[in-house]
Amino acid sequence: MALEPRRIDRWLRDAYPTQQTHDRVEWHAEGTMSQCFVRLDDRVVLIHLEGEAERTVLKGRLEIPLDLWKPGSTQATPSPRAGIRFRHRTNEITFSNRAGRAPEYGRNLIERWLTEMRTALTQPRTQTQQLSGLRASLTRVSKQLETATLEPAKKELRDITTSLERCEAELGRALGD
Repeated sequence: MALEPRRIDRWLRDAYPTQQTHDRVEWHAEGTMSQCFVRLDDRVVLIHLEGEAERTVLKGRLEIPLDLWKPGSTQATPSPRAGIRFRHRTNEITFSNRAGRAPEYGRNLIERWLTEMRTALTQPRTQTQQLSGLRASLTRVSKQLETATLEPAKKELRDITTSLERCEAELGRALGD
């Protein structure tokens, strides 16, 4: 039985409490082990998790932050005995080669996600898109506040709420309401 998706989601929430999971692609799962690619807000993470009784244990991780990534900087190298080695700069992780996928599949997925993330940052956004982004931030911060009483998160929530109200007012004026 493969590691349940809800256990992976819980581990991601615990490991990256301020990040939202946008995509997750499983590379290989066998028994209580799962190897996957995860697209978060500002990074792509490759993780190797194993379930040990009620615990989910991290066996390996490769993080590729958007601000440290350059197109073509990720590598995927096959090794008949070790598996598929994914590298970014000096960091690496080895995934199983029993998944039946070419190393290029993983490398291309990482590069595509990071390219899309960078494009989204550099494209001009409409007021409606800005409002949607602020609402998503508001929801994320509200969920964080439910699980913790952190003053910085409360301040961020107030700032986002103020920005959201200001943008809604500007949008209303722009639309003639």
